[in-house]
Amino acid sequence: MEIINGLDFKIENSAVSLGKFDGFHRGHRLLLNRILEQKDMHATIFTFDGIWKGPQIYVEQEKRDLLQRLGVEREVLFPFREETKSMTPEAFIQEILVERMDAKLICVGEDFRFGCGRRGNVEMLDEYASKYGYELCVFPKICEDGEVISSTRIRRELAEGKIETANRLLGDPYFVSGEVVHGNALGRTIGMPTANLVPGSQKLLPVYGVYASRVEVDGKIYAGVTNVGVKPTVGASQANVETTLLHFDGDLYGKQMKVYFLYFLRPEQRFESLDALKAQMAYDKKRAEELL
Repeated sequence: MEIINGLDFKIENSAVSLGKFDGFHRGHRLLLNRILEQKDMHATIFTFDGIWKGPQIYVEQEKRDLLQRLGVEREVLFPFREETKSMTPEAFIQEILVERMDAKLICVGEDFRFGCGRRGNVEMLDEYASKYGYELCVFPKICEDGEVISSTRIRRELAEGKIETANRLLGDPYFVSGEVVHGNALGRTIGMPTANLVPGSQKLLPVYGVYASRVEVDGKIYAGVTNVGVKPTVGASQANVETTLLHFDGDLYGKQMKVYFLYFLRPEQRFESLDALKAQMAYDKKRAEELL
């Protein structure tokens, strides 16, 4: 997938979906599916670089992996800075969407806003469609259980440990990815070696606890038990994602790994002894095997 970052670009014949795209949930997938249907156009995602102030459901590399898997050809990261924030909605349409992107199809959500002061909206995009010769598709919000599917809602479900609900809203299992690093070797000490990921500060983690998971590494999928948190039994302070792979024996250090969270088993807790921790980990493993 081609990544375009900045203002100095010119592409042709684009089917464009515009938005923030934090989680690529089922509402976002409607926009993606529409541009991917256009076999005679280049499927392009347009999003904004520099707007995120806190942790994201998926960090940039995770988003790109997901987009590439879905078949998106290009991602345009539009710089969100003073120069661009002052651009009028009319200039954004003409100079960016039409002249730089050659947009033939534009897909947005019904509440999409753009341009200086957020004055641009779907009505303005529709007004200019005939002048510039693009087709506009506007998608309404979709609901489940009487509530709109949104990144805010998914964040809340993750914070409450409702991983199955979050996954249903996302349309795919929530995941954490990264390079396996050395931990404190506690798991190996008690006979249950683990693979450790240390997500950056930009990654939104689910509530601390233990999950039944699927793990992807070297193109293979394994069942797993994943702990998210700070391991209070041993007094750790940095949050990490620590996974025991079931029915696996090998060295994972330095490998890229992706952990898909499927079921919440229990909250993170402190144990009085390593023997008590080991017994609980064995029980967690048994429950995960039953679920997976």
